[in-house]
Amino acid sequence: MDKTPKRTNTQAPKTAKKPAVKVAEPKTQVIETPVKTVPKTAPRTAPKTAPKTGAKTTASAKPKQVVSQPPKSDVKSKAAARLSKVPKIVTKDTNDFGSSGYADSFFDSVNIDKSVFYEDDAAAANNESHVTHSHTIDGSMLSSDSIEKAAKTKKKQKRNVSIDFSLAERYEPDCNVGLTHEQVESRVEKGFVNVTPTKAGKSYPSIFLTNIFTFFNILTYVVAIALIVVGAKFSQLFFLVIILANIAIGVFQECKSKRTVDKLRLMSAPTAIVVRDGEKKAIPVSEVVLDDIIYLETGKQICADAIVVKGEMEVNESMLTGESEPMKKAGGSELYSGSFVTSGSCYARVNKVGAANYVETLTSYAKRYRKPKSELNNSIKLIIKFVSVLIVPITIMMLYNNYKTLSGSGVIGWDLWRQNISSVSGAVIGMIPAGMFLLTSTALAVSVMRLAKKKTLVQDLYCIEMLARVDVLCLDKTGTITDGSMQVKKVIDIKGGNELPYSFNDIIGSVLTATEDNNQTAMALANYFGYSKALTPTAVMPFSSQRKLSAASFEGAGTFIFGAPEFVLRDVGVRIERIVAENAANGFRVLVLAHSPSDIVGDKLPAVRRPLCLIVIEDHIRDDAVETIRWFKENDVAVKVISGDNPITVSEVARRVGVDKAELYISLDGLSNQEVIEAAKKYTVFGRVSPEQKLLLVKTLKANGHTVAMTGDGVNDILAMREADCSVAIASGAEAARNVAHLVLLDSNFTSMPDVVREGRRVVNNIQKSSSLFLMKTFMSILLSIIFLIIPTMKGAIFTRYPFQTNNLLLLEMCIIGVPSFVLALQKNENIIKGNFLSNVIGRCVPGGLSLVVATMSVYYYNTYMIDSSGVVAGTSPLYTTMLVVALTFSGLMMLIKISEPFDLIRALLVIAVFALSLTGILIMPETTFGITKGVMNLQDTLFVITAVLGTYFFASLLMKILQIMKVLH
Repeated sequence: MDKTPKRTNTQAPKTAKKPAVKVAEPKTQVIETPVKTVPKTAPRTAPKTAPKTGAKTTASAKPKQVVSQPPKSDVKSKAAARLSKVPKIVTKDTNDFGSSGYADSFFDSVNIDKSVFYEDDAAAANNESHVTHSHTIDGSMLSSDSIEKAAKTKKKQKRNVSIDFSLAERYEPDCNVGLTHEQVESRVEKGFVNVTPTKAGKSYPSIFLTNIFTFFNILTYVVAIALIVVGAKFSQLFFLVIILANIAIGVFQECKSKRTVDKLRLMSAPTAIVVRDGEKKAIPVSEVVLDDIIYLETGKQICADAIVVKGEMEVNESMLTGESEPMKKAGGSELYSGSFVTSGSCYARVNKVGAANYVETLTSYAKRYRKPKSELNNSIKLIIKFVSVLIVPITIMMLYNNYKTLSGSGVIGWDLWRQNISSVSGAVIGMIPAGMFLLTSTALAVSVMRLAKKKTLVQDLYCIEMLARVDVLCLDKTGTITDGSMQVKKVIDIKGGNELPYSFNDIIGSVLTATEDNNQTAMALANYFGYSKALTPTAVMPFSSQRKLSAASFEGAGTFIFGAPEFVLRDVGVRIERIVAENAANGFRVLVLAHSPSDIVGDKLPAVRRPLCLIVIEDHIRDDAVETIRWFKENDVAVKVISGDNPITVSEVARRVGVDKAELYISLDGLSNQEVIEAAKKYTVFGRVSPEQKLLLVKTLKANGHTVAMTGDGVNDILAMREADCSVAIASGAEAARNVAHLVLLDSNFTSMPDVVREGRRVVNNIQKSSSLFLMKTFMSILLSIIFLIIPTMKGAIFTRYPFQTNNLLLLEMCIIGVPSFVLALQKNENIIKGNFLSNVIGRCVPGGLSLVVATMSVYYYNTYMIDSSGVVAGTSPLYTTMLVVALTFSGLMMLIKISEPFDLIRALLVIAVFALSLTGILIMPETTFGITKGVMNLQDTLFVITAVLGTYFFASLLMKILQIMKVLH
């Protein structure tokens, strides 16, 4: 046997210096070669041609080795002492990739020998139409041409909700040919397509219905009908104009937001790779038909129930079963929609589509997308329940009380009911905070549209708020801090590794061809070594996040294992450990290629493994990462880096981008769940993390009272992303990760994260202030209703009915609450969110509501007990109503001033404009509009109202100060 390796990319070997103390260790050679450039037609993913007769495995025996770095004071081990002496060489990044994620320049330079996949030139030419020109690794996003075509040629497909699939003629097409065009058209015509009811977002009819028929709107309609029946004046029905305006604004904003989001969703819509008429093509999942042949690879989410017809892979079905252990799928195995591929690839025949899929029959536990637990949303729902519980019994009691009082005063017949309903209607309309919910949805819709302009897809309105509340941000290194573009820096040849009759190009190229791995590491290796068919595979084990390695057995050549050194080798050895540590300390990843003369048997890798070479890979740091990390640090958001890579490498990358306490790193390999929970509290950087451990870390942080955001781009991040309070996916990552994320960064630009946080802070902080204006009116109406239920039982009471009719509140609702609330809600506000939303709102609305009650009751008692010299009550009914409206309106203005503090130019101008608008309404508008009678107030009445109004400002200020001391208000 010729022992000389057949290398095609070697230079003169460089012998590493030996240490002073002689240790039995393998010698190494450093082989550094430049990255070769090939034409742009190089495929990004290796097509599946190599036969796979062996079984793939789900686990391998891996050494329980923990490479950890506790605080410096605790470093005592000999290994740590030895590694600390390794000189740290700071290298300059030589990548010229942009910061836009998976840049086209990277893919264009990939060095892949495409001819190894085809028997002749004709086959290669024919395959040109098979290549999916995608922005992602897994080919899961349509090109811009496909998007435009799909938008122009929307086919009217039958929805298959009630289709009887037992009547369908079934096909079993060859996996290399698939269905014919005629068969697909027949399927579409008969409704056997993968269309399911839309779960993401409202439909247009739903938007109209949910805005028109809210609980409070229905109450408003009932009040309006009652007033019309009793012949109320038109001015008393003017509140309907406000309600209709609210509905119109809400519908307009939601429709506009929906159109914007739908356009973005079309760009990131999940796709399926199908084989039809002998060609591979990417289509929307809604166009998959019964018996289609679909090609599935790592990172894809299975879009329809199917049966494997060729190939093997591992599938995570945790979204269906809750079991996170990957399931091995081979020929004849069933695949369920909603699960996702974690390793390997296969061809499968679609067995069910649409509503017949297994996932559609499950409960909400199996949903692919989990709504964020929004404090804002929950608080609003609680307010609705509280007001709803009070409003009905109070209304009934007021109707009964007014009936008894009016009938006792001699008022009878239709006039009794007119006065009764007019009085109670004012209380009911006052208790309804309808504009607050419009304000919230409008502010969130505007945020969605603002973020859409920055290529950020918002899957749920309230996730904006959740990211704004985050105090711990968990980042995956690859694809987040780094842009995912990798390149091989050097190959370190281990002594004895060149004894095999194959070059590294042949070995690694054959492994890549056999495993069909399509992650960024595999692409970097393909760029450097190329693909090869020099060896014939007999058993394959594709890369998975759990194993941290890939392997392939070849006919007559044994097994080659490739991956992280501590997972591939049982005993790493001093020399290899030193090389790994030295490169990791400079932020490089180190992979090892090992060989065993034995083959993969079942799910077991050979025990004997000999290292052949080490491969050093550079992962390019995003240009915007440093600035983004600095922004989060300045805004009191702790950053933790969670990665499957070597913790030393991850720590160095984290240090470079400015992550605080990046020197506190640990490897989670081999740790128990309890040890992982303890580590979550102490460390910043976590390496060698499995997907289940990522999930446990997020759970632990949440259990410790943190609001956690998780970013990711791969299938190993999905479990943790689903558990996080807010999950963010990189568009250039795996399709399954995008499907479960709350936010998707469509341009893979990490700098969009602070923009989302700013939008969330603006929404929450401003809605807290604006909602206080609406709820102070609600609180005032409830309290006054209760007071005027009690007053008739008091001796000497002259005015016993609720003091306001519906038109008396218009000036307060329009000038003091309506216009200012929208101005405040849309104003810039980047302050850190403090305290609980509900307590902050109550902390402002209760002092405001009590102040309005004080002003109202002051006017009540003034008119009750101020008697002139002739013994006549000073307040006649027109004077009483006029003083009430003026006092209420300007007391509300005092609350607006208090809520607007501290002032800026916009808020100062707002208060001045509101004052002028209110004064204009009182002096110019017709008397019937607001119930104000001009000229009835004398100087004494005017001075009393001014005193009452100013008193409410100081009263509210005192109450807010007390609530701040009690830490109810922040």
